[in-house]
Amino acid sequence: MSLEPVSPPPAPAAASWIVAAGRYWHRLAPLVGLALFGAAVVVLARELRTMPPRELAATMRQVPAGALAMAGLCTFLNYLILTGYDQLAFRYIRVPIGRARIALASFVGYAIANNVGFALLSGTSARYRFYSRWGLSGEDISRVVLFYSGTFWLGLIVVGGWALAGGELQALASVMPARLAQATGWLMLGMAFAYPVFAVVRRRPVSVAGIEFRIPSIGLVTAQFVLSILDWALAAGVLYALLPEPRPDFLFFVGAFLAAQLVALVSHVPGGLGVFESLMILMLQMPATAVLPGLALFRVIYYLIPLAIALVVLIADELSQRRQQVLRWSSAFGSLGSEVTPKLLAVFTMLAAALLLTSAALPIEPSRIELVGAHVPLPVIEAAHFLTGVLGAVLLVITWGLWRRLAAAADWGLAALGAGAAAALVKGFDYEAAAVLAALIGALALSRSEFDRRTPLLDVPFSPGWLVTSLAVVSGFVGLGLFVFRNVAITPELWSEFGLRSDLPRFLRATIGVGLVFVTVAVRHALRPARPAVTLPDAQELDRAAAVIATSPALPAPLALLGDKALIWNDTRDAFLMYAVQDSTWVALGDPVGAGGAAGSLVPAFLARCDEYDGLPVVCGASGRWLPAYAEHGLTSIRLGDEARVYLPHFSVEASGNRVLRTTLARLTRAGASLRVIPPEETAARLDTLREISDAWLAERRIAERSFAVSWFNPDYVRRFPAVLLENGGRVEAFALLWPDPARSIVTIDLLRHRTTAPRGFLDGLLTWVLVWARQQGYRWCSLGLVPVDEASDAETAPFWMRLGPYPFTQGGPYHFRLLRKHARKFDPVWEPRYLAYPGGSSLLTVLADVAALIARPPAGPGASR
Repeated sequence: MSLEPVSPPPAPAAASWIVAAGRYWHRLAPLVGLALFGAAVVVLARELRTMPPRELAATMRQVPAGALAMAGLCTFLNYLILTGYDQLAFRYIRVPIGRARIALASFVGYAIANNVGFALLSGTSARYRFYSRWGLSGEDISRVVLFYSGTFWLGLIVVGGWALAGGELQALASVMPARLAQATGWLMLGMAFAYPVFAVVRRRPVSVAGIEFRIPSIGLVTAQFVLSILDWALAAGVLYALLPEPRPDFLFFVGAFLAAQLVALVSHVPGGLGVFESLMILMLQMPATAVLPGLALFRVIYYLIPLAIALVVLIADELSQRRQQVLRWSSAFGSLGSEVTPKLLAVFTMLAAALLLTSAALPIEPSRIELVGAHVPLPVIEAAHFLTGVLGAVLLVITWGLWRRLAAAADWGLAALGAGAAAALVKGFDYEAAAVLAALIGALALSRSEFDRRTPLLDVPFSPGWLVTSLAVVSGFVGLGLFVFRNVAITPELWSEFGLRSDLPRFLRATIGVGLVFVTVAVRHALRPARPAVTLPDAQELDRAAAVIATSPALPAPLALLGDKALIWNDTRDAFLMYAVQDSTWVALGDPVGAGGAAGSLVPAFLARCDEYDGLPVVCGASGRWLPAYAEHGLTSIRLGDEARVYLPHFSVEASGNRVLRTTLARLTRAGASLRVIPPEETAARLDTLREISDAWLAERRIAERSFAVSWFNPDYVRRFPAVLLENGGRVEAFALLWPDPARSIVTIDLLRHRTTAPRGFLDGLLTWVLVWARQQGYRWCSLGLVPVDEASDAETAPFWMRLGPYPFTQGGPYHFRLLRKHARKFDPVWEPRYLAYPGGSSLLTVLADVAALIARPPAGPGASR
């Protein structure tokens, strides 16, 4: 809907700067992670010279049982505290959900997040999808996310500030000056304790991104502090318990622990692997031989064991679902399994790949190789060892497909894991690796139905994050082998040497095999035939879309008929989804269009198409009804605005509160103005007149048409719809298009434009007349269009960062959206929230910038050139 325009307000400089900075950070983050990981490898390689892997493993076995028990207890208590974050959040929003359900879902979420990437920074899609199954609204989920995110940061700020301000600064001496560190600590403590003061002083709710947040009670605030401080203290306590005597002072240790965790967080390396360890070695000022065993055990106890338990939980749930298919969609943990299982299995497959590569790098135990050599021919042993390395590399490639829920990745993964388990047994009776791979085969087979995307595995471009992680794993494999055999000279003759004790030649040949896998994949990608990302629909396809829209004309479905967006159809071609591409961001406009059942397959089809081009999937203008479907596929959301709908049975121009509207209509009548609705045939006949009005409207304001999420004057589009004309003395002064529903459920007003000579108050008069006409025609609803979040009402209280939702609609456009909301409010509409669904995390800034660029883009498609 286009209301009377004024000069567009200038975009806030800070908003543009923040969005641009976030966009570049999103792209640079993998490079930063690679640099940090490279530095970590250098540090670890230097320290490992004093402790070879076998000596490290022996030292780990010598850690006292009491220390292991204390570390296990701290881990258990820490994850229990973490689930308390979610318990507090649900108390805050006052939604009664069973504590056990919250705790188990929260544990699985944190176990995955700690290993894959910290959920509070990298996105909240897993929780969002899970909680949406419990019937929480988008606003309540936003409140939960903000609350537990705030609890997490409270503890970090308090414990970190305490460690910095306490004077034990040796842990950070190599990073920042002592006085600066101490001042930073006091500043952090001041920020933390300003929160309870704010909670006591201010009792009015705070509006953030158009969502109202109650100020939590002082009891909840106190619980946040206690839980978060305990969380970080216990996490540090796990590693502290594993260090040998004499241990450093705990305050000193906490400072080092938090600094290492923060840098690991920024690195974007999954679980901070290597980055955290190298920083702890540098800052603890202890011999590496004393620190490394504790760090290795910490990684197992705090990260891998909870992750394995989470996998067991999901497998058990999958088995339960197979026995109770009728309860599949009503089971809370059934939804959780379908949401997180693919990513969890991708993580375990990455670990399996690392396990196979490690096995290919290390020498085989003499007793085992003699046992195998007595029963297996040497060529078979050599081939099995070579395959171990090759299959490790293949599993790395498959991991990315599993993450994207590709069916081909699941099938190839089952085959590669089976072959890897057999190769591990044949090459050196490595039954430990074979058992791990066999367990993973069972988990993947049980969850095969969760991998439903049909994109070919090698047609999916690899993300920078996957490339960094894979490079890290392969670098570790090569570095480990070179380190183990560092005292053996590598000569050309070794490449062709075969024998039961020829461990180094086998490692070298496996390295070649790993390299061949990645070269083959790279060549395959380079030789892929180029396919256009966007193919605009022709006239025949638009006619088919018009037939579908006639059965579902709700906002923004008719915008597909502008022809400036590509369409994805379902198999029966009775439902579609429209989208456009800006850089690497793929933006679907609105929900799938068509009957509910027919349209259901379009969300995974769109995401699969994004996978083929490594696109960032976004849905602009999503309705609340479709949010669970987007959440199931990993998208989280922020509120974008509201659709203003007037319920016509309750609207009457004669009502006592509509005196101003009656006066406006009477004034227009006295001025000789009249209003009428013309059918599409007459709209087509009057195209020249309507274009003249539109061109004058644009020229008078010195603005250009926008596209994508707003309509523009496209003759092929305009002639399809009835229009309402405001005439004065036989001359058309203003017009608007109408999107009618043949079932008379809803009619939407669109593309309202006028001459400068239009009579005063014509806008309110035209809208009022349309509402009266629509009620007389039997329509139930009239949509006034999408109105972005009301920035004016948020300006006093909302942090600027959280008010970026309407950013795409306020960049370079001809409308002042506060004025649009002001006009809509006169008709007492029902506000239906609309959302921006996106992958979560720092990608929001890239998404906002690209959606804004799409809207500001000059129109394309039929009718765009004049």
